[in-house]
Amino acid sequence: MALRRPSLPKSLPQLPPSSQERLTPILYAGGMLAIGAVMLIAKPRLGHVPNPSRAGDLPRAARWRRAAQISRDNLHTFAPANVTDSIGRSLLLGGTALLLTRLLDEVTGHDGQ
Repeated sequence: MALRRPSLPKSLPQLPPSSQERLTPILYAGGMLAIGAVMLIAKPRLGHVPNPSRAGDLPRAARWRRAAQISRDNLHTFAPANVTDSIGRSLLLGGTALLLTRLLDEVTGHDGQ
């Protein structure tokens, strides 16, 4: 004889978030903004990416090497010169978006209010 599990209701009533749950994303956003700003200001050498043309810019003899050199030079425009700058900017954008989202969420209020 197989036992049957009781089924749960489709939607459970949601409890209102506690003050800690409402403030935690604001603290995360502040941390993201702070770390991103420090990374942009400090510019540590750890994230520095060397110039790709260190091996020289003279044309190569082999056809596939010339194609690789042209591709390298074209792709270099999209590559960051300092990886920590890119990470810092991403943290600033993400922190700002999170902070604005949470602040607008607080302004809109709770359901039924």
